[in-house]
Amino acid sequence: MRRQRLAMASLLLLTGCSGGLKSNLPAAQVYLLRPPGAAPAAAPAVPAVASLQVMLPQASAGLASERIVVLRSGARLDYYSGARWAAATPAMLQMLVIDALRASKSFAMVESDSGPFPAEYVLSLELRHFEAEYTATGPPMVHVALDASLGRRGKRDIIVSCSADSQVKADADRMQAVVAAFEQATGEALAQLAARISPPPAAP
Repeated sequence: MRRQRLAMASLLLLTGCSGGLKSNLPAAQVYLLRPPGAAPAAAPAVPAVASLQVMLPQASAGLASERIVVLRSGARLDYYSGARWAAATPAMLQMLVIDALRASKSFAMVESDSGPFPAEYVLSLELRHFEAEYTATGPPMVHVALDASLGRRGKRDIIVSCSADSQVKADADRMQAVVAAFEQATGEALAQLAARISPPPAAP
């Protein structure tokens, strides 16, 4: 009985100690990506009727996470400590592409691949660059690059294939300046994409 009481007391002591432990690591700062939106497009002369489904982008190695990617000399991949995006990069870019294509008014409906309605066209995306690259000195250069392919659902032929690419140097080597450069580079890439992705003209 005495041994049992001692064992129970030790267990309670350990439980009390573990419950009071607190991490001294600072909480990661979470950043939203809000690129400047292009001016809303004018309504087309012929109302858009096509529907589009935007697939979740495939991401190059190291980009498919919530961490903010850094590329250092020697092609060394790294991440900013204590900072992350509000969502994994592919999911974040998917929603931004959807917003940009909705604003372009080239399609009557634009939805994600989890949408409930089958779309006539499908847009596949590949995220090739989404990183802050450091050279020998100075603030980093943010590089955002996407490849896109538009096709008709159920068909194997590609209607439009294009790339969007933008590089913006951060004003300073501070996290807020780096995020601002990400926003500007992403906005420029999205504007390129929206200008190049549209359904083919209807047959007469």
